Amino acid sequence: MPVDYHEWFRNAKTEMARLIKENLEAQREIDSRNQEIAALQQTMKAIAPLAGEEAPEPAIDPEHPPGGMTDSIRAILKNACEPLSAAEIRECLEAMGFDMNSYSNPLATIHTVLRRLTEASEVETTHEMLSAKKFTIPVSKHLAVEKVWGKSFQIGGKPGFIGVGRLRRRSRTAEEESGGKR
Repeated sequence: MPVDYHEWFRNAKTEMARLIKENLEAQREIDSRNQEIAALQQTMKAIAPLAGEEAPEPAIDPEHPPGGMTDSIRAILKNACEPLSAAEIRECLEAMGFDMNSYSNPLATIHTVLRRLTEASEVETTHEMLSAKKFTIPVSKHLAVEKVWGKSFQIGGKPGFIGVGRLRRRSRTAEEESGGKR
């Protein structure tokens, strides 16, 4: 009995189409739930001080926040190895599946978010001569120097360190000790 490769191919194609459809439906369900969770987290964050409670920590992967564009841009900049331009941030948003269809001019919205984050000192800008303005989260916001060996000193009230150290991400307690600001 000969092997019917055409039939195998048609079956594989049908099965793949079915799995893709199921995958898209599951992703829509996940996106919907993530939006509901983000809305509840935002509500709890707003109500917590009134109830004398502490706002809950985000329950979702910080690299793929369910919130709006601002939270997504924060996450992109926090995980970026180098400063990014607004156009590069737009590409990152698209790559992570952020829905840009609800914005008539996504790049203008990104610029507005970046301006507000800069005004709030959450983001710094770099001005390079022949390239676009780039944005980054200040190193002091999420990194600390762990002293390996050396000597600390002060000059005019400003602390310094001579020796060997290594950069590490700030722990939650270090952020809380520095005023709870990120």
